[in-house]
Amino acid sequence: MDRPSAKYEIIHSIVSQKDNLQNVKELCNIAGVSRSGYYNWVHSADKRAEKEAQDRADFELVLAAYSFRGYDK
Repeated sequence: MDRPSAKYEIIHSIVSQKDNLQNVKELCNIAGVSRSGYYNWVHSADKRAEKEAQDRADFELVLAAYSFRGYDK
C-alpha cells in the first residue's frame, strides 16, 4: 500500500459504509495522508475516469495499427 490512492480508496470505502462511526479526519490520521489530499482525490474522480477512457482509446488505436493488414509489425 505504497500508493496514496490505495489509502484514499480504503478511507472512501469506510466512510461510505452505512454504519460508519469514524470521521474522515481520524481515518486520514491513521492512514498518514492529508485530509485535503483525500478530498482532492474524491473530487478528481471524473478526471481520472476520463483519462482512463482516453488511455484505453489510445491503446485500441495503437493495437489496430500494430495488427494492420493481418500481420504484426
